[in-house]
Amino acid sequence: MLILHDGNPLKRIRRPWVNHALIALAIAVFILQFTHAIAWRRWAFFPAQLWQLAPGPGPFYGVAGLVTHQFLHGSPLHLIANLVALRVFGDNIEDALGHWRYALFYLGGGVAAALTQALFGGPNPMIGASGAISAVMGGYLLLHPRARILILAFNIAPVLAPASLVVAFNIAVNIAMAYDLSLLTGHAPAADEAAIAWWAHIGGFACGLALVPLLKASSVPLFQAPPPAPERSMRLLGRLIPSLSWPGDRPFSEDTAAAVAAVEHPTRAKLMVFAKAGLYVLLLLVLMRFLRS
Repeated sequence: MLILHDGNPLKRIRRPWVNHALIALAIAVFILQFTHAIAWRRWAFFPAQLWQLAPGPGPFYGVAGLVTHQFLHGSPLHLIANLVALRVFGDNIEDALGHWRYALFYLGGGVAAALTQALFGGPNPMIGASGAISAVMGGYLLLHPRARILILAFNIAPVLAPASLVVAFNIAVNIAMAYDLSLLTGHAPAADEAAIAWWAHIGGFACGLALVPLLKASSVPLFQAPPPAPERSMRLLGRLIPSLSWPGDRPFSEDTAAAVAAVEHPTRAKLMVFAKAGLYVLLLLVLMRFLRS
């Protein structure tokens, strides 16, 4: 699935300046990579160098790569996918932790992810922000499990799904792929699949789950209810595309008349949610069959 947007407003900060700075820094570094203005490969994370405390190929005996690899990316698609996910999830984590603690959380999540990959995933060099962003997603799961996320299911059709479903699906996929790359593909892994640092993602998720309860502001609760007033764009999307939700949660597109009807006929309202989801699944199957032919 592709993660595109969420409708979760900020409550404690006006702007997620640190999240914006992380996105801008990753873009700037990629431009330097693309123009060959820096010898960026030496700033990757080299697990073997760290374990052996060797002087090369990275600086500072491989320790610097634990941080610098988080701002390097292998392709425009790699960069865009990571930064879109960071934009969706990162602002709310910064809102809960505060600016400076969020910066430490993000960098610490990336370090934990790299060390996990080094321990379980082999000696291959690492680049990319995916591990740190996995930590952000893990924290989001604890804070906003019922917030709706706009995704492209099967990379084909848009749907609004609870963050718990989106993040849990990502965790399950990474665990499955770290265990056996052929489980989901049904064939021997391609080179790009084998090069993905699946264990780094798992380590990032675990770090995010562990650190958010420790670093969040005391006034910020875990497992928050969905936002009562999501962004206008999300309410509009809720009218146009199916929205999966927890039982009892109001759809984004619900107006006053619909709210009254849901209270008066709760069973009918819930059946309509499942009917809408069923029709959407049928649409996905038809699209997949069409695209295969």
